Parts: sequence; C-alpha cells; structure tokens
Amino acid sequence: MTLPNALAVPLLRGVYWINLPHAQALEAWGDRWGTDAASRRAAPDEALAERARAAAQIVTTGLELRAALHRTINQRPNAPTVSAKLGT
Repeated sequence: MTLPNALAVPLLRGVYWINLPHAQALEAWGDRWGTDAASRRAAPDEALAERARAAAQIVTTGLELRAALHRTINQRPNAPTVSAKLGT
C-alpha cells in the first residue's frame, strides 16, 4: 500500500519517535549481551525478560494502519462490529 506523503510522513515520524526509546534500549541490550543467538542463550533470564519487554513496545506502521482501519470501520454508523487481531 502506498500512502500519499501527507499521511505517510507523519505516520513514519510518529512511529520513529514512539519507538526511539525502545530501540535504544534494545541496542543497549545488544551492546551488553550480544546480538547473536549464542549470546542470547547465555544471557540470564532477567536480561531476556528485559529484552522481551523492550521488544514488545515496538510499534510498526502496519500495526498503526490496521488499528486505524479497525477504528474507522467500527465507528461508522450502522456498521457491524469487526473483530480482528491487530497482530495478524
């Protein structure tokens, strides 16, 4: 899907700034524990939980677009409620 710049630019900027602290946390985690599979296996459970929490906070443009679409569909008068998982 291609969005016009008037929609795409604010979306991309918003996602960037929302993700920045979480991406920085993941980068710091990688600097401390490593980024390859062997390093992850060697990291303690608390560190893995910390990484999982930071990764869970990452928002994608796709998630935002799907959420907006579902909100739009469900707010139309006389429209049936659409039930869908945002992560699929």
